[in-house]
Amino acid sequence: MRKSKKGNEASQVIQEVKDYELDPEAMIQTFELAKIYNITEGIEIRALNGVSIDVKKGEFVSVMGPSGSGKTTLLNMIGALDNPTSGAVYINRTNVAHMDDKQRTNLRLKEIGFIFQFYNLVPVLSAYENVELPMLFAGKPKQEIEKNVNKFLDVVGLNEKRDHLPSELSGGEQQRVAIARALCNEPSILIADEPTGELDTKMGMEIVKLLRELNLELHQTILMVTHDPSIGALAERMLKMRDGKIIDTIITNN
Repeated sequence: MRKSKKGNEASQVIQEVKDYELDPEAMIQTFELAKIYNITEGIEIRALNGVSIDVKKGEFVSVMGPSGSGKTTLLNMIGALDNPTSGAVYINRTNVAHMDDKQRTNLRLKEIGFIFQFYNLVPVLSAYENVELPMLFAGKPKQEIEKNVNKFLDVVGLNEKRDHLPSELSGGEQQRVAIARALCNEPSILIADEPTGELDTKMGMEIVKLLRELNLELHQTILMVTHDPSIGALAERMLKMRDGKIIDTIITNN
């Protein structure tokens, strides 16, 4: 009986995957995504509650909502940093749930660039050395590393500060280094989690405008989380979240 039950469960999972209607133009698709955290016995938090979204290749989409609405949890699922309780995540028509740890690490290294609120730069490394790190981890040849680091430091306007330590850079400059680092492996997707959270309003706007320029010039697919409506409105499309659900979609015409 136990063996038969496992067989039935496997059949249900396969059938569930077959039922998903994949869009050939989508870079990111989620289907009925749920994430439940069990705090203690009998107490659970439903961080995501049936989230289905699609992000086209080359699209810039923002996700906006108050703290605790599920924004970062959604990014963690899409970025292959955590597993959903139920539902599915597809990156470029590939089911992330079917990947093992090695495949997920490879996906994050080669296909997804992360931009964090707190920059996450290595303090003892120069801007150049911080940007080259992902390429070193990916085992890229030295010539390609040098070419890409120079290219993307130039894209973010910081080639002249390539030898500066993070402590010698302003907050906006540090975030620009972080963006160059996220781009250096030329990923399919940029995931930005509150990229302006540690910046003043003016510098925050400049950073998001830079992301928009990258989106337009490099056709970079970008998914950005923010709690600031003025920042979220700079994307092409804004998804509003509350209580683990998408409650509205706004086309911004940017």
